[in-house]
Amino acid sequence: MKRKIALLLSLVLLVSVFIPSQIFAAGDKDLERVIKIAKEKLSIGNNYTDFNYSMDMQENRQVWYLSWNNREGDQDNVSVTIDSNGTILNYYHYTPYNYDVKFPKISRQEAKEIADKFIEKVNPGIVYQLKEYDTIQPSITEPYYYFYYTRIVNGIPFYNDTVSIDVNRQTGQVQSYYCNWSENLEFPEPKNIISLEEAQKAYMEKLGLRLIYDYAVIDEEIKVFAAYAPIYVMNSYIDGFTGEKIDLEPVYYAGGGGYAYDNGKIVVSEKQAAEPVLSPEEINAVNQVSKLLSKEKAEAKARSIKELNLTNAFKLRSANLSRNWPLKDEYTWYLYFTKEAKNDNERSAYINVSLDAKTGEIKSFYNDVYYEGNVKAKYNEEESRAAVEAFLKQFNPDKFSQTVFDIGTENQIYYRTGENPLQYSFSYIRKVGNAVFPNNYIRVGYDAVGGKITYFDMNWFDVDFPSVDQALPLDTIYEKMFKEIGMELQYRVQYKNEADAKYSEIVPPYQGKNMQIKLVYGVKQDKPLLFDANTGVILDYSGKPYKENKPVEYTDIDGHFAEKQIRFLSEFGIALDGPEFKPDQEILQKDFFRLLSKTLNYYGPYPVAETDTKELDDMYRFLIREGIVKESEKAPDAVVSREESVKFIIRALKYDKVADIKGIYQYPFKDMDNANPDLIGYISIATGLKIINGSDGMFYPKNKLTRGEAAVMIYNYLQK
Repeated sequence: MKRKIALLLSLVLLVSVFIPSQIFAAGDKDLERVIKIAKEKLSIGNNYTDFNYSMDMQENRQVWYLSWNNREGDQDNVSVTIDSNGTILNYYHYTPYNYDVKFPKISRQEAKEIADKFIEKVNPGIVYQLKEYDTIQPSITEPYYYFYYTRIVNGIPFYNDTVSIDVNRQTGQVQSYYCNWSENLEFPEPKNIISLEEAQKAYMEKLGLRLIYDYAVIDEEIKVFAAYAPIYVMNSYIDGFTGEKIDLEPVYYAGGGGYAYDNGKIVVSEKQAAEPVLSPEEINAVNQVSKLLSKEKAEAKARSIKELNLTNAFKLRSANLSRNWPLKDEYTWYLYFTKEAKNDNERSAYINVSLDAKTGEIKSFYNDVYYEGNVKAKYNEEESRAAVEAFLKQFNPDKFSQTVFDIGTENQIYYRTGENPLQYSFSYIRKVGNAVFPNNYIRVGYDAVGGKITYFDMNWFDVDFPSVDQALPLDTIYEKMFKEIGMELQYRVQYKNEADAKYSEIVPPYQGKNMQIKLVYGVKQDKPLLFDANTGVILDYSGKPYKENKPVEYTDIDGHFAEKQIRFLSEFGIALDGPEFKPDQEILQKDFFRLLSKTLNYYGPYPVAETDTKELDDMYRFLIREGIVKESEKAPDAVVSREESVKFIIRALKYDKVADIKGIYQYPFKDMDNANPDLIGYISIATGLKIINGSDGMFYPKNKLTRGEAAVMIYNYLQK
């Protein structure tokens, strides 16, 4: 993820709208200065001749975006973001890369030393304020080591300030560097603060967990599971001095759909995740089979919504029918209406509506609202909420009766003049028995000036819910939470709104003058805050037991001939589950492929438990598609022989067509009579590549391969 962020930032630099050079006439010396700093600190040579730049003003400093292209040789390029203080904020060096799996020439520890020295060189002093926070287990298929640091102040993490850096495993060259660093902040001293025990008690009383239903999409079907999750999913903490609930970093929510933050994860609303729009011919075919509403009936249904006042002045500009996600047997009509201005004294307007294409039920609508002049709110929050709930009781009483007001979602404010917001957003979540289902919700916007509904947005699944009769008591979950995840002191940013601020549009107050640092207690961030309701096991966001992404530490390999190879492979996640590797045990085909697949470009889930039949099938489908194993050879629980393992590895190398050529290979061992004649070429190539070695001139091709021998073979294969 961090590599993607760095790449995104570098692309931003390259596509920036370059401001004409005359604008910088007064800043030529500044530009010259930052270019010299960048070239000196980053060793940018004179072979980078194609240069571009742009500049942006951020508060009281200039931020320069510099880029160089090398039109010769490797066709690489360099992008740098640097401020007027000479602080390098971002660096990205693109070089063409061959994505063949290669054995790393430098270790992770060596790369870490390179990363630390680079940070100190480009931004002296900050490396001593950093702690490597998010240790990502490297994959053997990735070309870089990734390092992610968090700023530490007074021994306390400040998660807003981070540094990420990528180091090439073959060359040791820094590929990207991203620094998010705040200046001139005042951090409160951690004196006279409440204890950890007091913070835990305050968390249970003032923040807390609740019983919820969550879901994952498996095999294109929704699988609902019961879990305990935070009530307040965003920006709520315990004040380190008072023990009170404190809300930080206001969130601005755009109506009519979009991204929602539910249960600690980003969830894409159905409108964004809808499948491709159907063509007229496809719509006709679907209509005939599914008896969906016609476009004309969908339009009539939309025009019947009295809150929208869709008069004849509003023309239907587009109507799209899409299959829903994740409920793919359902369809939605998306309608877009516009009203053109008749003269200069009028303004154009637009209204969006989506509705269930089978039932005609309204899923969402958005009514464009425009304020002109110094308008003031007529209705307060309480009055606005009452109006919204009266609307819902009339508009969709059945669904609304199955919801509760979501105390975990802040009532979002759109526009503000003086003390009173001009618009509100209220959220109601589905309640099923004793649990809530935050991913099913109704959200409504209200115009506190004109006293009308501005938008309606509903997400609702027709699914079955598992029983929560055996759910663990909340006290048990809290005990597991504090023991297995824990809380800690953190520095967090609070953005202050000025009381007399006037906004004509949504403008987050992310200016330094409005930033204040708060000392809070928060839940540690290294594990998901989601617990299985019945077992208390920490879950990932697909509903499966969470596994820490760290190297396995085996207890039974000390002194074994394969110890070095097993430890190396485990650093890159090429490992078998469990505290013991069992190096002398014969290896099953599925376990051999678990190891081998992790050296390939396979991104599917790896089977771990015996019940992971889908994961096992997915892995085999990949291996069969890549030609590494044939359908007729699939035998997950069979023990692999030595010659079979060689066959699979040579196929992984894509040398099998050469290995199949008859009559050109000399078997390199004394036991040719025991080998499969069809595999002589495979064994010969593997020997030449030093993937396998014999013992006293023998290969023992029919012997069963042990786990330790498999590790050595795969280790050697990676050094090809």
